[in-house]
Amino acid sequence: MKFLIAFAAVAVLIATGVSSHPPRDKGDRGCRRPEGPPPDPYMILFDTDQDGEISPREIEQSGSVLKKLDRDQSGTLTRDEMPRPPHPPRDHHPGAEHHRRPGANRPPRHGADPMPEQRQQKAVSKNTPADTVIFTGGYETDPRDHGRPVALIAAALGVKPEVFRQAFSNVKPARGGDPSPARARANKEVLMAALGKYGITNDRLDNVSNYYRYQPERGGLWKHTPATAKAIIKEGTVTGLQITNAGSGYMTPPTVTIAGHEDVKVKVALEFSQDFSKNGSIKSLKIVK
Repeated sequence: MKFLIAFAAVAVLIATGVSSHPPRDKGDRGCRRPEGPPPDPYMILFDTDQDGEISPREIEQSGSVLKKLDRDQSGTLTRDEMPRPPHPPRDHHPGAEHHRRPGANRPPRHGADPMPEQRQQKAVSKNTPADTVIFTGGYETDPRDHGRPVALIAAALGVKPEVFRQAFSNVKPARGGDPSPARARANKEVLMAALGKYGITNDRLDNVSNYYRYQPERGGLWKHTPATAKAIIKEGTVTGLQITNAGSGYMTPPTVTIAGHEDVKVKVALEFSQDFSKNGSIKSLKIVK
């Protein structure tokens, strides 16, 4: 049994394409040195007490560690559920920030923004022009939806998120890779049986599904348009904000920062619509006194 658990653990990590590095000293605790290689994935996953080695007890517990990765509780692990290998720094690559999806280097396991404080610090640099309005985050999904932008999908279909969430609960996703034609047809029938009574047609379901389809395992994000705004400054004080592009595709209100006025707090309201160009857009920006 121990052999099977250990073998399963190795198989999961091999499937991610990550190779092992020799463990470093116990004081290292898997931290990455600026000039060194990425942390050892085996140690990150199974060295729960972070003592620099995988003990017999941790080998015994490896099965429960793997079960925690099974987010849909299907009893098997798909490629989407497996841990992804750490990416090398992108700062050396010209234009990397432009192509990186907002909010993270890779999509969060449950769609949550893992480092809001760090991203907030990076939002305003010493080279950012004063009075620049910066939007960060806003792409966090409900943990129940495993990265699916259900609020956007439901709004585009004209139903409440809980309606779509309930309909999708009866869908059986393919375990690794694309579903077979038969499975795809069966899933479509399940969705249409639940959503058809709300006036949703097969064509509309296809259009919405295709529009918001994305590949989180590749660091992608659903279709979206970043919002832009202009700060209204009077005598050195921010008195208001003018939306110049309401954007689209936001799931939660993004954080708004004004360069040179980082202490100004802004409340953001979103608008959801069946119109893709307005779905998840900025409805209003209000300075909080």
